[in-house]
Parts: sequence; structure tokens; C-alpha cells
Amino acid sequence: MERFGKTRQILYASGTIGQSIADNIFGVYLIFFLMPPKESGMPELISGEVVFAGLTVLGLIIIFGRVIDSISDPLIAWLSDRARFAMGRRKFFLVTGALPLAAATALLFFPPDSTKSAANAVYIALMLGLFFIAFTYYVAPYLALLPELSPERGGRVFISAAIAAFSLLGAALVMIGIPLLQEIFAPLGASAALKISICIASLAALVSLISGAAPIDEKRFGESKPAETGFLESLKMTLSNKTFLIYMLGTILFWFSFNIIRSLIAYYPIVLLQKEQSFQTVLMALLFGSAFLCFIIINIISKHITNKILMLAGLLSFSLFMSLTYFIDMFGDYRVYAACAHMILLGIPVSILLVIPNAIVSNISSMDGLKTGIRREAMFFGVQGFFMKINYGVAAAAASYLFAVFGKDAANPMGVKMAGPTGGIFALIGFVVFLFYPQKDE
Repeated sequence: MERFGKTRQILYASGTIGQSIADNIFGVYLIFFLMPPKESGMPELISGEVVFAGLTVLGLIIIFGRVIDSISDPLIAWLSDRARFAMGRRKFFLVTGALPLAAATALLFFPPDSTKSAANAVYIALMLGLFFIAFTYYVAPYLALLPELSPERGGRVFISAAIAAFSLLGAALVMIGIPLLQEIFAPLGASAALKISICIASLAALVSLISGAAPIDEKRFGESKPAETGFLESLKMTLSNKTFLIYMLGTILFWFSFNIIRSLIAYYPIVLLQKEQSFQTVLMALLFGSAFLCFIIINIISKHITNKILMLAGLLSFSLFMSLTYFIDMFGDYRVYAACAHMILLGIPVSILLVIPNAIVSNISSMDGLKTGIRREAMFFGVQGFFMKINYGVAAAAASYLFAVFGKDAANPMGVKMAGPTGGIFALIGFVVFLFYPQKDE
């Protein structure tokens, strides 16, 4: 097997920009687009009414989409592990999945009616299902390449850090770039400006997704031996790995907290700071700048500190910093300064979340392959995705519930304020879970 050089590693990692654009467009803007604050100038497209077990219509829709998505994760992972395509068992999915993912991302923002309607609800539910399937189709095989292309721990941390950096760049293009584009297209109306901005960002995602597949040659740089296990057998083998299960539960709680705050970030400047939405650009620049600096530090200290210690530090700090969201608007005339400091602090645990989990799964899946003699890297990422996607849906549903019941406007901000402490509680539970992670097994 040839060495997968640094240039190819960076080009491969750049494919994460497109994934991050798609993921953040959904995570940051879909709820905002469908249930906007009054100050945004956009109409509500889906009812915020609580209809079942404390869930809103949009909450039910998101959970439905995530259930469809979660089912597809282990199935697509298993198909990738067994695939025998001429271009490789992973690259085929990347090449054929780039366009569907970019297209589905944009189509989420084109419901049939311009006001609240049942047709909009049905459309969003169906389109979310397609979006999530397309996302899994590309991402599960993509991540499975990480342990195959870099057999040593140091190389995995480097690629994971590069993936995290590009993921942050994709998030920046969404959270900073889209507000800037909205200002350019503002004369067309708030809704039209957002839709056009989303389409431009989706096109950028397509370019990145294709570039991520370009340097991959599994015959030269990987050990692409198809697995012969059946679906249920592979699933059972993965779920019987206790090290993986402990890791996964702690990480899911970490991501739950992250998705709570990601859902509120579009509301943050308008509702908590009483600023224009464009101020989101400043807040995100501070968060991303802080996280990027931390990537460099993580890449250095990971040679001396275990992944477990890094994850524990990330979970505990995230719990604390998330909870500060509740107090931001209490700083009066100094609230903007408090918000800027808040974003800088959040960049620390966010950087850990974006780097370390992928490296841990790569290590766990490689160890499993050595013990069993069967390379099933995609199934580990697929099973993780199964639970992650349900988790994402619950987090988005929880955020929409808080906004609908406790308030999402400047005059009634309690739902937005409560989102931070809510996420902080789950991050703290994740910290407790990760105390039991057996680092020696990894």
C-alpha cells in the first residue's frame, strides 16, 4: 500500500466543506426559515402549534426525517463495506452522491406555499427524508476511508484536524457568508434573499464534495478488501463492542448540546442582543477563529494527552459555556461584549468535538478489524450515524419546542435563553458517561 501523502490528505479532507455546508444549512437555517422571528420580515411556513407529546409540527417532521435517515446509516455503511466497484468500495458512493446531496440541500427551502399549510409540512417531511439519505450516502463511506488511508494514530489525528478545519470553513461559509449574501439580495425580499443565498452555498458544496473524492485511489492508498459478513451479523458485531458503545453514548450527548446551540444561533443576535441578523457574522467569526486556533493546539497536545482526557475537557467546558447563554441579555449595555466573549469560549469545546471523535472511531474500528480479521470501518460510522441522526432530530425538536412554547422573539426571549442551559445539562451527562471510557482498549 502506497503512503497517502499530505497533499492528498488535505484534498480529501476538503470534501468536508461541502458536507458542513449542507449540514449547517439544515441545522442553522431550516427552523429559522420555517418558523422565523417576527423581526425577520419572513412569514411562518409551518405551524408552531404543539400537537403531540410536547412536539410541534416541525418537531415531528424533523424526527420523521431523522428516523428515515438513521435507518439508512447502517444499511448504506454495510453496502459500502461489501461493495466491489471498479473505482473502489468507497469512492463510488462519493462520486455518485455529490450532486444529490447538493440538490436536496437547496430544495429544502422551496416548499409549495408561501404561507402556513399542510402541503408545506408534507413537502418538508419528504424532502428531509431525501436530504438525510443523500447525506448518509456520501458521508458514511467518506469517513470510513479515514482509518484505511492512515494506519497510524498520528496521521489520523492530522487528517481529523484537517477535516475539522474544513468543516469549520464550511460552517463559516454558511453562518458568515449567507448573512452577507442576504444583504446583497435584500432588495428582492427577505425570503427570496435567503433562498438565493442557500442555492449559491449549495453550489459551493457540490464543488467541494467532488474535490473530496478526487485524490482517492483505494487500490493504491487503501486496504479495500470487501467484508463478507451479512447485514445483521455486521450490526451485531459492532453493537457488541463495549468500547464503541461507551464512546458513542458520550459523543451523542456532546453533539446533542452542539445541535441545540446551532439551532438557536440564527436567533441569537436578533433576540438576545437586539441587533441585526447580520451581526451573526461577527459572532461566528469569533467562534470559528477561536476553534481554529484550538485545532492547532489539539494537533500538538494530542501526542501527549489521551483522547479520553480531551473529550472529558470538551464535555465539561461545553456544559459550562452553553449555560452562559441564559445570562447574555442580562448584561444590558454590555451584552454585545458578553456575547463576543461567549463565542470565543465556545470555540474551545467545539474544536474538540470536531477533531477527536473521528480519530477515536478510526482507532476503534481498526482495532476491531485486527481482532476479527474483517474490515468493517463504514459500519462503525454507520451505526454511530444511526444514533446520531435520531439524536439530531430530538435536539432540533427540543429547540423548536422551546421556541414555540417559551418564546423566540425579542419581546419574549425565554425559549432562546433556555436552549443554552438545556444543552449544557446533556453535555454534563455526557461528561459522566465518558468517565467510564476504557482508553486502554482504544
